[in-house]
Amino acid sequence: MAEYPAGKAPKPGLNLYVATVPNPAKLTIMAEELGIPYNLISMDFADIKSAWYEPINPNGKLPALVHLREDGTSESVFESGACLLYLAHEFDKEHRFHDPVDTSGYWKQLSWLSWQISGYGPMMGQAVHFHRYTPEPVPYGAWRYGAECRRLNHVLEKQLSTSPFVAGTRPTIADFAVSIYAHSAKWCGIDISEYPHVQAWCEALAKRPGVQRGLQVPTPYMTSDDGVVDPANQDALRMMRAHFSKAFKEASDQWWQGGSKVVSLPSDHANYGDGGEAQ
Repeated sequence: MAEYPAGKAPKPGLNLYVATVPNPAKLTIMAEELGIPYNLISMDFADIKSAWYEPINPNGKLPALVHLREDGTSESVFESGACLLYLAHEFDKEHRFHDPVDTSGYWKQLSWLSWQISGYGPMMGQAVHFHRYTPEPVPYGAWRYGAECRRLNHVLEKQLSTSPFVAGTRPTIADFAVSIYAHSAKWCGIDISEYPHVQAWCEALAKRPGVQRGLQVPTPYMTSDDGVVDPANQDALRMMRAHFSKAFKEASDQWWQGGSKVVSLPSDHANYGDGGEAQ
């Protein structure tokens, strides 16, 4: 196993591997809301692609956690939804932010958590990519993901019009998961004011001290709706966009080896309107 660089090895207790981007913020918010101690391990792009991090998260993404328990056992968990469920199971014995397994509330919370990690988060993330990070404009991608984000926010708006929180009468892990993307709607190309119940819910959560603390680590969260228009952030945001545009392009090029090898099918080109077959 590769050696940890200085400051990256897990210490006794709960270790959160994070950066100032949406998915890791879910974990710092949850930890701050629970008031539990944790070791914050700040990561950069090189860290998540390193050999030492691969056993912690084989997918090479953030967030992840390593829990070194007092009894000598340990657990590594990756993917934000799984990490939130782990934090709830291990540290929320009073069920402040989740309901017991096999209750109706549990399944409702799990449904909305799954909705976020399978749809809302990825689609908002793709919208960010096509609106903010592509090296050149890609109108179809911006249109496709922008439209889907509006559909998903319509779903969320309808839910919050009948419920103060996404899964009931109190905030849960589902709210922490969903709200981080609503909190960053402008960065995704969405005007959250078009969804008044979503906006009110998001603003109410943002006033919670635990949420506020969670958004300050490892550095202040810049891509909130306020942050992306703050004059003090513009130079940093421009640098971030330039850096990640190049990094995402290089990462994709690594796996797009021989794009001409796309599997062809007899139905190819029918969607282009000419009805023709693959050439």
